[in-house]
Amino acid sequence: MVDYLKTTKKSVLIGGILFLLLILFTVAASFQLLEHTNFSKQIKFSISRLAIWGCLFLLYIYSIKMERQPFLLWTEEKYSLIFFLKSVAKLMFSLFLIMLVVYFIFKIADSNIDSKKMNEIMKLFKNNIFLILFTSITAGVTEELIFRGYLIPRLEILLKNTPAAILISSILFGLIHYSYGTLIQIIGPVFIGLLFAVYYQKYKNIKILIMCHFLWDLLVLLNKTSQLQ
Repeated sequence: MVDYLKTTKKSVLIGGILFLLLILFTVAASFQLLEHTNFSKQIKFSISRLAIWGCLFLLYIYSIKMERQPFLLWTEEKYSLIFFLKSVAKLMFSLFLIMLVVYFIFKIADSNIDSKKMNEIMKLFKNNIFLILFTSITAGVTEELIFRGYLIPRLEILLKNTPAAILISSILFGLIHYSYGTLIQIIGPVFIGLLFAVYYQKYKNIKILIMCHFLWDLLVLLNKTSQLQ
């Protein structure tokens, strides 16, 4: 196995992380411009999800052409189907407990947990299973590959500090959810990011995280849309 710690130039890795931040900022800014177009809300939202796939594609090209190394620096560990299913179940249960604790902390603190932006998005999902599936798949695949698969190994190489790499990647993951307008929409993903980052660092299997992320978003969206009048 190639020791990327020795073969990768730090300047190239720094460039990759800065490039990631640049394209994420650019996409976030484009979302604001998209709001002022005459497209329907569903089309606007679909375009915004496609833009996230664009971020992943550009980052992949950077890793191949500029870094000249695989997108995923950590070789995927192979596990049995039973281990895969048990891991997904354990992660889902852990997510439920974490988000439950976060929810009650915000409730006790009387902090705003109602996101107007999120409520508007939920209306788009009403009776639109295709958009729900597309959104869940997009989040599961792109966010795990970018924030866990790409970012964590490179931060570890640069910082030589695993906890710092996990924390920074999780904070960045939380911050990309800022547009939903409430603090809980940032803090919740930070803790989700911490759980997934620790798992990825230990087990080196991004597929399990992608499946878990997809299922979590799918269940959340189905639950929230079912509550709409």
